[in-house]
Amino acid sequence: MTVLCLHLSMYLNKFTYTIWLNVANKKNQHIVPRAYLKHFIDDSISKDREEFEAGVFVNSSDLDKPWKMRGLGHSLFTETRFYNLESDNPESPIIENYLAVIESHYAQAVKKLLDGEFSNEIFSILSLFVAVQFFRTKSSVKTYQKSWDKVSEWADMFEGGELNRTLYGEISLKRLLYLANTKAITRLHKCAVIIINSTRIPFLTSDKPVIRSFYNREDITKFFYPQQLKTYIGEQLESPFYFMPLTPWLAYISHNAFESEIKGVECENHNIIVQLNDLMLLNADEHIYSCINNPVASLHVVNNMSSNSDYLMVKAFTKSSRVIFEAKDYRRDSGLLILDLFNVCDELIEGEQLVSVEVFEHNFSNLIGVTGLRNCRIKTINRASKQIVFESNISSFCV
Repeated sequence: MTVLCLHLSMYLNKFTYTIWLNVANKKNQHIVPRAYLKHFIDDSISKDREEFEAGVFVNSSDLDKPWKMRGLGHSLFTETRFYNLESDNPESPIIENYLAVIESHYAQAVKKLLDGEFSNEIFSILSLFVAVQFFRTKSSVKTYQKSWDKVSEWADMFEGGELNRTLYGEISLKRLLYLANTKAITRLHKCAVIIINSTRIPFLTSDKPVIRSFYNREDITKFFYPQQLKTYIGEQLESPFYFMPLTPWLAYISHNAFESEIKGVECENHNIIVQLNDLMLLNADEHIYSCINNPVASLHVVNNMSSNSDYLMVKAFTKSSRVIFEAKDYRRDSGLLILDLFNVCDELIEGEQLVSVEVFEHNFSNLIGVTGLRNCRIKTINRASKQIVFESNISSFCV
């Protein structure tokens, strides 16, 4: 994998100068690259109609408006100087130019893939593109920067001055420059497969085309049964899941439930495609994209959690299973984590030892817990008051 990244770096350096010249003076910057969106253009439009620019069909993520075709240069896909740094030369913005290099190699990799070629080089480029695309969306950049702004503010309050706010003021953008390394993409690359969509239902994509979540083998089986999956130790434990459609008929997926030797998996089950499209709709920030007009009247979006917007999601891991349930509230008391529940979870037993328990607030993140414990046990379960208390087995615990 190290060799692959070095190989990729050589390619990046080789084409950097040429591409930087092409993107000079670029003001309107694509959040989802044109090189990506072009594979979702409606190809039914006659090529003879030179006065008409073909595009992709767009709707709101709520599917509450008519589908409209938008050309790839439409302002809906761009933001003015979104990736520019304060120190940039407007004639040659560093990050925008760097992204253009990656996009160029992505376009070549997808072309080779469509020609039937599979190689480590192709998968390394796709993995890098997925990693970068996940972090370059508006919501990702703004959320990450907001967190660092708060940390910098606290640090400056402690140290005095504004040094930290100055140093980390654009860190969310600058980190995009450091993703082309072995560590950043190895995890994705080694578990990556291409899903070949053999149904008549095209993949949808969106203004946030990379889905990242944490699934265990049971979760993956629900999506991809009866596809061949890898059996691994600790099947109840979760690992990163990445999904990004490459075209309406090809998609990139990375999760350790897939055999690393498998490069392509054909999917003939329309229910799998529908579920993946549901995930894309839920993941979208504002807009959903399609290669065809009105691809679905409505998607079967399933949410197994409470309709109450104030619920907390709790994940408890034993040595052999994972239990997910809802909580109203939580509080900490020394080494204790106390949860007030909507209903007592019958799958947990008082005195049971746990690998970990983690609490998620859906308004904050479904990936980053707001609190939790590792190496702990269930101290008490009060069915009358619907309260459960977890106690740490060690003196140090996560907050």
